[in-house]
Amino acid sequence: MTELPEAVVLFGASGFIGRNIVDGLHDRVGLLIAVTASGQAVPGCHLTVAADRLSDIPSLPNDSIAINVAAVRYDPRQFAQQQSVILQRNLAIVTSVYAFCAERRISEVRQASSSAVYAAGADLLDDSVPVDLNVSPNAGELGYAWSRRFAEIAGEVHRRLCGVHTQSFRLTNPFGPHDTLDHRSAHVATSLIIRALKDPGPLRLFGNPNAQRDFVYSGDISRIFIDSCRRRGSHQTMNLASGETISIRRFAEQVLVAVGRDRPIEVSDEIAPGVNVRRATGQRLRESFPDVNLRSLAEGLRETVAWYRHALDC
Repeated sequence: MTELPEAVVLFGASGFIGRNIVDGLHDRVGLLIAVTASGQAVPGCHLTVAADRLSDIPSLPNDSIAINVAAVRYDPRQFAQQQSVILQRNLAIVTSVYAFCAERRISEVRQASSSAVYAAGADLLDDSVPVDLNVSPNAGELGYAWSRRFAEIAGEVHRRLCGVHTQSFRLTNPFGPHDTLDHRSAHVATSLIIRALKDPGPLRLFGNPNAQRDFVYSGDISRIFIDSCRRRGSHQTMNLASGETISIRRFAEQVLVAVGRDRPIEVSDEIAPGVNVRRATGQRLRESFPDVNLRSLAEGLRETVAWYRHALDC
């Protein structure tokens, strides 16, 4: 295993996963460059540039890696209506990243994909088997799912065209520090944590309380992305999943334990359509990263709740 690269260009550095990676890479690489939509400085990075000003990035050392965790931050309340926009913008991001790498002769890319790439109705999201592109993803997230499929396809195309090695990680349900502070625009895990900390009375669940998900702590995601930068010359795609599923109701119960509040859980009558079960394999991840131990759900929730108590001052 090699050392960390001399330089890392981090696309999406100001986002949820990006900020966790910045925390992990801060002061560990000689040059950490953030690429964001706005170009506003990201604490912990040596330089921040806007995504439409990539030419402002100075010459890079030969030992450089690009990490792409950039994606459209969508509003869960309007997810179905935003599918076309999500598809268009995510395709533009991926295209821009690989064009930059081809121009700068960067041969190592790490990118975030998603468990949404799998076929609708798949009993097990198994990364040892190639995704069948002839079978459609879930209809409710079609644009988003195809944008993640395209990212993986783009990685393979650039391997053949330019010799770029891409490691793609299909994230399941991330939770942890640096996510939004507004529960209305938050995904299920973060929304439950914020509301458990701030709102009095019962903790309400929206959607199917029996839906099962695989939750992964963002600090573990960061560590795996960083560790992957030590492993050059590998081109692979894998689930970044704990390998264990839990119902939304059970997750909410664990959130209340971490918050330290004994409150009833209520289920809203607003049952939105969606995937009932997302059960993913995690064996390839453990084989590729045997030294990275994923935190338990309880431990990850304790650390997340502590961060949110400070961030929300509650």
